[in-house]
This record gives sequence, C-alpha cells and structure tokens, in this order.
Amino acid sequence: MFAILGIALGIFIVFFANHLEGDPMIALLKVDAALIVFGGTFAALMIHAGLQDLLSAIRCLAWVVRPPKTDAPAFINEIAGWARTARSKSILALEPDADANSDHFTKVGLRALVDGRSYEDIRETLILVGDAEERQNSVAGEVWEAAGGYSPTIGVLGAVLGLIHVMVNMNHPDLLGIGIATAFVATVYGVGGANLIFLPLGARMRSIARRRMMYRELVMEGLLMLKKEASPMLIRDRLETLLESRLQARREMGEVRAEEPQPMEAD
Repeated sequence: MFAILGIALGIFIVFFANHLEGDPMIALLKVDAALIVFGGTFAALMIHAGLQDLLSAIRCLAWVVRPPKTDAPAFINEIAGWARTARSKSILALEPDADANSDHFTKVGLRALVDGRSYEDIRETLILVGDAEERQNSVAGEVWEAAGGYSPTIGVLGAVLGLIHVMVNMNHPDLLGIGIATAFVATVYGVGGANLIFLPLGARMRSIARRRMMYRELVMEGLLMLKKEASPMLIRDRLETLLESRLQARREMGEVRAEEPQPMEAD
C-alpha cells in the first residue's frame, strides 16, 4: 500500500507543480499523448517479453498491495512449533498444518514430509518448485524495468509526432497549440512514466523477489531439519543463524540498513 501512495504522490506533485506555474491541471491530460506513450510502451513490452511473461508481470502488480510471504521470524516460530508437535505426537500430526498453509512453497514441503517421502526426494522437489517460483518472480522486475527503458524514447516519438502536426498546420495558427501541447505532454508522460512508475515498480519487484528467495532458502533448510527430526531449539538456532548471515550479506551489498533486524513482510 505504501508503494501505491508513493506513485500517487509523485503524479500529484507533477500536476500540482504545473498548477503552481499558473496552468490548469487539465493541461497535462492529453488522451492522444497517453495513447502514444503508454500504448506504445505496452506494444514494445509485447515484443520484448512475450505473452506469458507480460501476463506474469501484470499479475505480480498485486504485490504492490499484497506481497508474497517473506516474514522469516514468523516462520521460525512456526516451524519450531511444528517440531514440537512432531516430537510429542508424530509427523502425521502436521497434516492439518500442511492443508491450511497458504504459502505454496511451504505447503509442498510440509505435505512431502507428512507423506513420508525421503530426504533427497523432499530436497529435489523443493529445489524444482523454488526454481519455478524464482523464474516467475524475477520476470516481473525485468519487464517493468524494460518498460522504464522504452517509455522515455516513445515519449520522444510522441513529441516528434506533435511537432509534425505543427509543421503540417503552419497555415492554421489556431491548430498549432494542439500539436505543441501533444509534443511536450508526450515527453512528460514518457519521462514521468519511466521514473515515477515503471522503474520504481521494477526495483520494487526485484526487491520482493530477493526477499522471497531468502525466505524460501530458510523454509527449505527448516523443513529438511524437520525431516532429520532435529530438536525445536536446534532448528531455531540454525535458522536464526542462517537468517542473520543472509541479512549481513545484504547489508554489505547496501540492500538493507545496518539497523534493520530482520526482513519483514514488504509494505
């Protein structure tokens, strides 16, 4: 939700700044310019990404409101409880948890545990499911960042078309303003769309995908330890150590602030 507020604020600032210059806000609302820039960008994405990846990127826009699960500390508490249940009863007692789990990756691994599959079988299954999810998650960032690359250039195309309209109507001064307005508004849409919408969305999607990848690694390690019948305390200590090491690596790369204690659910 915070990301939506950021996009809305950025667009509002552009319109409000234009209003402070004495121009009506409606001056920036040009259907023909929007059609050229956003329609052209979408057409370029159809060529760039193909239908499947483009649809996947559009579906992932839901992450802006409801990102996929990445709450590692909550999972550590949860799997410690599963380990206690498995020790006091049996691994079969986790079947209701497997059925009720909303996270697909965790659900697949937990179901494999309940079904009594071997350690190697569970590991290979989780690797395959994780690789498929990683591919799907990484596509969204790539596609929206590509849109941020195409949008400004198509905005220039719109500006050129507007100037062509001006040149064609040189003998009709009353029509010149329309072409000039389209030219400049198309440039605003192209540059603004790239830097206020597409590139931030792409960066956001990549960040969520990285968090999700770290979360899957934690889930896989925990479930495999559960298969080995490790104690709840040992599982908790191992996962907390793994989480801290991954966070430290991200801090060194500048992806996480030094004071951030853990990756929580994305905004």
